[in-house]
Amino acid sequence: MPFYHTVSDDELPHIQHLYHVRNSRLFIKDLEYILKHYRPVDLHQLTEHIEGDKLLPEKSFFLSFDDGLSECYSIIAPILKQKGIPATFFLNSDFVDNKGLMFRYKSSLLISHLQKSESAEKLLRHKFKEHKLPFRNTKESLLSVRWNQETLLDEIGEECGMDFDNFLKEKKPYLTTPQIVEMISDGFTFGSHSQNHPTYNKLSPDKQIEQTVLSQEFLCKNFGLDYKAFAFPFTDSGVSAAFFERILKDENFQLTFGGAGLKNEKIKGQLQRFGMEKESPQDAKQQIHSEYCYYLIKSIFGKNVIRRD
Repeated sequence: MPFYHTVSDDELPHIQHLYHVRNSRLFIKDLEYILKHYRPVDLHQLTEHIEGDKLLPEKSFFLSFDDGLSECYSIIAPILKQKGIPATFFLNSDFVDNKGLMFRYKSSLLISHLQKSESAEKLLRHKFKEHKLPFRNTKESLLSVRWNQETLLDEIGEECGMDFDNFLKEKKPYLTTPQIVEMISDGFTFGSHSQNHPTYNKLSPDKQIEQTVLSQEFLCKNFGLDYKAFAFPFTDSGVSAAFFERILKDENFQLTFGGAGLKNEKIKGQLQRFGMEKESPQDAKQQIHSEYCYYLIKSIFGKNVIRRD
């Protein structure tokens, strides 16, 4: 279950300081390798397999993309259509139609904006001190800001002339409603990825449920989805079994997805994926082989199974 965020042949300042973005050539090379060894399945096939024990094709793979970025429409979907590969795209409801910007993307934009400024460090030291947060250097400190500290990024942006609203208006980094509708008509599936991309193990149980349910309600209401799938932003580490009991049973989600790599789950309906965007880029063969090797090593010590309280 490999997953990506985006693919681009251009530099993306809101992402460049976060992870390595595949260009279209490397992405196509990834897909060609995966198709050579595995057969694609879509969300509905995967659901039928988990819920009804319907067999999947031998050596199958499920492809997904997080955050609902605009390149999913302009670059990724056309490539997938050409190669006949289904995929699921997980969206943050607060960011559809470029209504908001994820806090980590704000951090990356600020790093790009401030790296050449001689006065940046003085400003940042002052703002971090105001918020009672440690300051080390421009990049490291901005990347250390968490979801619940986003006001600090907004204040820095205002003082240094980084207009996040203008960036959203001009660059349109996220998918729009018409684009999503067209992708659905092309056979792609969509799921929720929370409202605004918090770290779930930092939220109360009630807030975890709220973020998940409301983001999915947005998708069902606006796009007529008759299925429910959710992918955790960042990590599902530390999320209790009670959350899955509520989401998978009471709220009727068919599947939920983490990003912990190749691991087994005790909870039926919760599945683990692995990311294809590493700080040091690897091709698909290296990445997949690394995941299998890591899984085998973990299995020796009984660390290949996720257990939840």
